[in-house]
Amino acid sequence: MKLWAAFFRLIRYPNLVYIALTQFLLQYCVVAPVLHSGGEEPSLSVPQFILLCLSTVFVAAAGYIINDYFDINIDIINKPDKMVLDKVISRRWAMAWHTILNMAGVSLGFIVAWKTGQIYLGFTQVICSLLLWFYSTSFKRQALIGNVVISLLTALSVVVVGFYEKQIYHSFEAIMSPIGRKLIQIIGVYALFAFIISMVREIVKDLEDMIGDSKDGCRTIPILWGVLPAKRLCYALLLGLQVTIILVEIRVWLLGWYIAIGYLLLLVQLPCLYIYQQLKKATTAADYHKVSSLVKLVMLTGILSMIFFKLFL
Repeated sequence: MKLWAAFFRLIRYPNLVYIALTQFLLQYCVVAPVLHSGGEEPSLSVPQFILLCLSTVFVAAAGYIINDYFDINIDIINKPDKMVLDKVISRRWAMAWHTILNMAGVSLGFIVAWKTGQIYLGFTQVICSLLLWFYSTSFKRQALIGNVVISLLTALSVVVVGFYEKQIYHSFEAIMSPIGRKLIQIIGVYALFAFIISMVREIVKDLEDMIGDSKDGCRTIPILWGVLPAKRLCYALLLGLQVTIILVEIRVWLLGWYIAIGYLLLLVQLPCLYIYQQLKKATTAADYHKVSSLVKLVMLTGILSMIFFKLFL
């Protein structure tokens, strides 16, 4: 039991649940209702969607393993009590699990792409796997590029579901159809939300891990630019997120979805303001960890807002 518990900590199972939940809600609360409103059915069958979701989760799990593998020296300083590698699971087994999960994820991705007749879409998981490898070995130790890569991959976990809908990949005419435009707009907004909120969390995590990162030679934003500029970048991102949500609320107001506006105000916008206040006061690793947890909570409430499309479309 101790070994299995360590393994699930290693692959960050709560984050994997976030990924699976995001894709499930997007498929069945956004994509399916939008298509049904136009008298069409989703391109992915239920088994195909499950395989795609598993593919994404496996590649992400492999990414978490390889990240910990190359971060051992940093984790010894930043979070020695939470370490799994070299304490419970050996590096050799970690690399074996990374290889197995990567191969499974990429293989499932190609199976789904082949089943839908768009084999080239299978390379999406190959690209994600490569980016996660280079993030762990190089990108995360460089200012900004590591944050951008992870944020883009977070957004991609949302977008990838839409890739498999024929209204998006079939033709330009399909993309420009009312259903195609609606799908792209909605998926695009959620992808933008995922990118911005992920960027905020990645920078806050860099602030939290400054001591270990600096001793390992990392050149993250707080180390290279300083704590205050890093915080200011987070403030700007949070402001951009607020503006995006306000624009969405204006659109939702015109549709008469007033409950959705209340939800966004109470469970997304106000928490973002609270995050801003807490980040402004944060000075210790514990403070930044608290802010990071709050950002993760806002990610969840933002994802859950997809339910309103199921209710109102």
